[in-house]
Amino acid sequence: MTISGPALLRSAVWPLLAAVAAASMSFYAVKIWSANQPAQFSDLYATWWATHELFLHGRNPYSPALAHEIQTAIYGVPSKLSLDDPAGIAGGFAYPPYAVFLAWPTIFMSFHTAQRVFIVISLLLTLFSIWLWLQALHFRVTRLIFFIFAVFILGSFPSLQGLKLQNPSLIAAALLAIALFLISTDSLILAGIFLAASTFKPQFTLLLIPWLALWSFSHWRLRRTLLWSFLASMLILCLTSEWLIPGWISSFIRVVRSYRHYTYGHSLLDVWFNSTGGFAAVGLAIAVFAYCWRYRSQPAESRAFSLVVSLLLAATLVVIPTLAPHAQLLLIPAVLCLLRDHSTVSTHTPTRLSSRAAWILLACPWIAAFGLFLASFAMPPAELLSFWQLPLYVSPVMPLVLLFATVFALRAHHFKTASGQ
Repeated sequence: MTISGPALLRSAVWPLLAAVAAASMSFYAVKIWSANQPAQFSDLYATWWATHELFLHGRNPYSPALAHEIQTAIYGVPSKLSLDDPAGIAGGFAYPPYAVFLAWPTIFMSFHTAQRVFIVISLLLTLFSIWLWLQALHFRVTRLIFFIFAVFILGSFPSLQGLKLQNPSLIAAALLAIALFLISTDSLILAGIFLAASTFKPQFTLLLIPWLALWSFSHWRLRRTLLWSFLASMLILCLTSEWLIPGWISSFIRVVRSYRHYTYGHSLLDVWFNSTGGFAAVGLAIAVFAYCWRYRSQPAESRAFSLVVSLLLAATLVVIPTLAPHAQLLLIPAVLCLLRDHSTVSTHTPTRLSSRAAWILLACPWIAAFGLFLASFAMPPAELLSFWQLPLYVSPVMPLVLLFATVFALRAHHFKTASGQ
């Protein structure tokens, strides 16, 4: 089949555009954003050292002594004591104990080797998760389109920041993708296991798990396996954690409280509403569940189900206390849904406008990174560092914009279904 001129142009332009975008963002992430970052800084170190000390020496990963060792390795000195953190444990191990099971294979490795293994596995899992999301969303694409998607996603700042920091967000996002793919294929036992495993980043599942429980109850006979599998897996993880670290729940809660002050753990709603941000988060969560209520019976292979899941993940990033861009890997299904439903979007004005706003915001970081890359040919690197925030300006509002875009996409899908189109 002969490809027409415009079609050939489009097929050649998009891979090139994806490559330029990824290269520009890589330049920004390595040369500008992380230029003044300590060479030894890594979000992986706390988990690796806690796993190493727990399994080889039986030490409590939540102890102040171990936290100070982690802080010294990463920052050069232990953190200062404060009213918010009287034991100085912030910056130490801040995950549920079962997170160490994921890092267990690395206990006999040097940290340098563990870093390399993590980067390779994270890259492969992120790439795999893109394919899984496409399958779960029933979004069929050619190999070329998949390659373009992969380059754009791996070359986005959330992915690059996660890789640069070696942050486990990449693993958690991939586990969620596996769980949702398994739900879409009716493999509910395995889905429950992977969903439980993903809770080592519990904030990522804050809204998704209650929704899946509601979804299971709506057709209990057919879907109860998911809930029982998840609960059984969580029970095993929690009991094993209690056996390894007695009383771990109180220790974990204490670390989380200290860590939130240590890392500026605030949501976008906290920034906007200050002391009432928590109430705003609860209100938004209730509003989202109320809006999605009518779709609780939708089968997992339906478009409505995938849109609801995408909406919930976007809403999660609005309400949880973090502004870290690497958490925005949870926005991948929302972006793919908007692409998949482009024909529906184009016929519904509010959906079309919200979708265009989302595409503009998504493009802004790459455009800014490309501008900094071009500027590097005319300006000394030290002068570029003063513009390090430029590609990040729209990052805090990205989840909110995609939340509204997904809400309108779901509304357009409902009207289309109701009219029998």
